[in-house]
Amino acid sequence: MREAYASARFSQASALYDEHASAAAIPAELILMRARIALASDPPAALDLLLAQRARFERRSERLAAEILLGSTFARLRDYAAADAHFERTRLLVDRRSFAEGASLAAARGRRYLNEARIGDAWRCYEATLVDRRIEGRIESEAFKSEIHFAESRFGEQAGSLMRLLSLLGEASDAHLALWCRTVAQLARLASELPAPAAAATVADALKALPVWSPDFSNERFYSLRALAWCKALAGDTLGSFRFLREAGTFAESLPSAPLRAMIMLDRAQFARNAREEHWCANESAAASDLLREVDWSRTSGAERAVLPMLAEVLAPTDPQSAAAAIARYSTLAVGLDPIALAAHGVVHLASGRQREGVRALTAAYEAFDRTGFEWRAGQAAITLAHATGGPRWRLLALEKLEFYATSWLYTQAQEVAEPPNAAEGVSLTPMQERVFTMICEGLSTDAIAGRLGRSHSTVRNHIKLIFKALGVRSRAALIAQAARTGHFTVS
Repeated sequence: MREAYASARFSQASALYDEHASAAAIPAELILMRARIALASDPPAALDLLLAQRARFERRSERLAAEILLGSTFARLRDYAAADAHFERTRLLVDRRSFAEGASLAAARGRRYLNEARIGDAWRCYEATLVDRRIEGRIESEAFKSEIHFAESRFGEQAGSLMRLLSLLGEASDAHLALWCRTVAQLARLASELPAPAAAATVADALKALPVWSPDFSNERFYSLRALAWCKALAGDTLGSFRFLREAGTFAESLPSAPLRAMIMLDRAQFARNAREEHWCANESAAASDLLREVDWSRTSGAERAVLPMLAEVLAPTDPQSAAAAIARYSTLAVGLDPIALAAHGVVHLASGRQREGVRALTAAYEAFDRTGFEWRAGQAAITLAHATGGPRWRLLALEKLEFYATSWLYTQAQEVAEPPNAAEGVSLTPMQERVFTMICEGLSTDAIAGRLGRSHSTVRNHIKLIFKALGVRSRAALIAQAARTGHFTVS
């Protein structure tokens, strides 16, 4: 069991433990291992095991580990009073000379506070973990820090934390293989959502370093490959995107999950539509629909259910009725709509002729993507809103959000709708362009504006070109003269 546990083959380790569970002399170390495995997926089972085997924990270190696990288990079950009681018992067992024991307790307590959304208390616990400067302690601290960033929806900071964590894990033993796999998968998802090329490169290197993962982390490997396919597509690397998508698809065929296999089909459908290959798109979406028809959704995970908004968005332009059925099913399975599902819902509304509802849903999705830094999704929502409303504000926001993805199909789509409005329609600038406009009027150079905004020279230059187009001028002097003449302009 020890060997299977160390190599992150948790299913095998659990089976080996269960074979010998009746043995009177089963070591306390193995009981704790089995409880840690159960805690990740079945907290009630972990609780039953720890309480039933409590008498086996004779050494202080064993009792301390068991009390931390009990506290963590009760926290996962949202029995915070019981969790606090066990953490207090742990505190009494902690050797005050041991920074490692104190840091472990602080991390466990901090995760309990995260469950209750007490972010300030979680940060105080994180600070308490920093006393343990061993590599093990630094790994624990960084892992916990990334969890806090996730709870705060600060995904850019989380990506940075995960990259530091992978660097630390590179110095660690195989005992952290499970954490390594989870970290790679989490970073891959963020790399596909954020403008984060360094994160994408880190994930690609990690996948090369460990080509074969434990069967218990097959889903995480699948998500990592699929995320890299999207990173390549968004970077304009069509061949690279299909290479990773093909690898993810081949890997998905070995998985028992029909929703995951359907995700690859819908990715291919989306990429085909981006390339204006509608026949190919229709074939892939039909195959995905057939595969999902027999799925028992009550037995699926939240990650698997994410295929339904994907299906709805792909089907919406050609089959609004089936798209509406897919998003309605998702609504019955999820507690509220996440921003990605909300955007799909908006697309379905527009395709079904419900203009007001579609614009409302897509606007809410755009605002959520904007807050979290998911720039390409915000830009995609803005493109759809520009088509739906004809409003110049959405045209300009689409270009602004997609400036990092200038080689992608999305930027091309944004350019196609980003014509400046007629003078009679009034002038509309985005908030970023308003700031650039103001600095031009102050007499700042392009480099000075770039330095003040923390943007590249080329990015600021692109903003200036768009401002010139919007205002109908060809030079800075003409722009400043017009500003002096009019006094102000409208920002919508």
